[in-house]
Amino acid sequence: MVMQVPLAGQMLSDLGARVIKVERLPPGEILRTLDPIALEQGGMSAYYAALGRNKESVSLDLKTAAGKDILMKMVESADVVLHNFRPGVMERLGFGYEELEKLNPRIVYAVGYAFGDVGPMAHMPGQDMLAQAYSGLARSGLSDDQKPNLANSPYIDYLTALTLTQGILAAIVERERSGKGQKVSTSLLATAVSAQILEAATLSMHGKRTSWSKQSILLPTSDGWVLILTLFRDNPLQGMCRAFDIEDLSKKEQFSTHALQVAGLQEIGSLLAPIVNNMATAECVSRLSKEDVLCSPVNTLEEAIDSEQVKQNEMLWDVDVPGYGSVRLVGNPLNLSRTPLRIATVPRHLGEDTQDVLRELGFPAETVEEFRSSGAVHY
Repeated sequence: MVMQVPLAGQMLSDLGARVIKVERLPPGEILRTLDPIALEQGGMSAYYAALGRNKESVSLDLKTAAGKDILMKMVESADVVLHNFRPGVMERLGFGYEELEKLNPRIVYAVGYAFGDVGPMAHMPGQDMLAQAYSGLARSGLSDDQKPNLANSPYIDYLTALTLTQGILAAIVERERSGKGQKVSTSLLATAVSAQILEAATLSMHGKRTSWSKQSILLPTSDGWVLILTLFRDNPLQGMCRAFDIEDLSKKEQFSTHALQVAGLQEIGSLLAPIVNNMATAECVSRLSKEDVLCSPVNTLEEAIDSEQVKQNEMLWDVDVPGYGSVRLVGNPLNLSRTPLRIATVPRHLGEDTQDVLRELGFPAETVEEFRSSGAVHY
C-alpha cells in the first residue's frame, strides 16, 4: 500500500501528466524514511528515488485551515486526486469524493486501498505481503503441509499501481464524453485475487488447485542455475534429451506421455542433473533453446539488469538523484512510438516546490511565508 499510489502517480507523470505530490510536514511520506542506509548517510532514500521522478513536492499540514485551503485551491483546477488513505480518513479531513466533486465536478478521484472500502477488513492497515498472505498467493501451488512462500518483491503493489493507472485513464477518457468525473478505486487484495485468474477458474470448475511449478525443473549448473519448463510442448523430454546428447527417455514407458513426464519430473531432474551440473548455464540454455525447449538462466537482479536484453530494451533509465548523481533506476515498462516516455524532473526534496506552487495558485509571497511561519507548509 505504501508503493501503489506513488507508483501510479509516477506512471502518469512518465506519460506527461503534471503530478504534484502533497506530503505531510517533515519527515514527509514514509518512503523517505524507509531506507536505513540513506538515513545513516543523510542522503535521499533509494525507495523515494525509485518512485519520485517527474513529480513536484508540496508539503502541507492538512489539519490546519491554511493547509486545507491550499489543497482545495489545487483541486479546483486539478484533473485527478490520488490517495491511499484508509476508508474514512479523507472524509474526516473534509476531502472525500462527495465534497471535492461539488468543488470540481470533473475531478477523477482515485483511491488505492489495502483490502477494499467495505467489509470487516476495510479499515485495517495493509501491505503487499499481507495481501499475498490473505489472498492465497503465499500458498499458491503448495500442498497444505508446505510452508507458505512470500515473494520478495512487492509485485502486488506494482500490479495495483498498474490497475489504478488504467482506471484513472479510463475515467479521463469517459469524462471527455460525459463532462463528469467519477471515483476510481482498487485494492491490493483485489489485485492479488485477480492475479490468480487461472487458478481460481480451475478451482471453481474442477475443484482442483493449480501448481505451475510442477511443470518445471530447477537444476544447478557449473556456474549458476537453469529453469526448464514442460509447458506448451507435446514431448518436452525428447527435446531435453536431444539437447544433452543422451538417449530419448520419452521412449521409456514411464515417460511416454506428457502427463507421465510431468508426473515424473523429479526423476527426470535426477537423470539430467549429472549432465547439467557440469555444464555452464549459457551452454545449457543454448542447447535447450536450439531444441525449442522453454528454459532460462535463473539470474540474480545484478545479472538481469546487466544483461544485453535488459540494456537493449532500455528497461533501466539514468536518473539524476540529489546527492548521488546519475543512477540507473527501473524505468517504465511501456513504450510509445510517437510520444515516448521521458524524465522531466529528478526526485525532489521534501517541499522543494511548495513556494512555486502556492504562488501559482495566487498566494502572495508574504502570505506564503506566513503559512510557513505558522507551520501550515514546509519548504
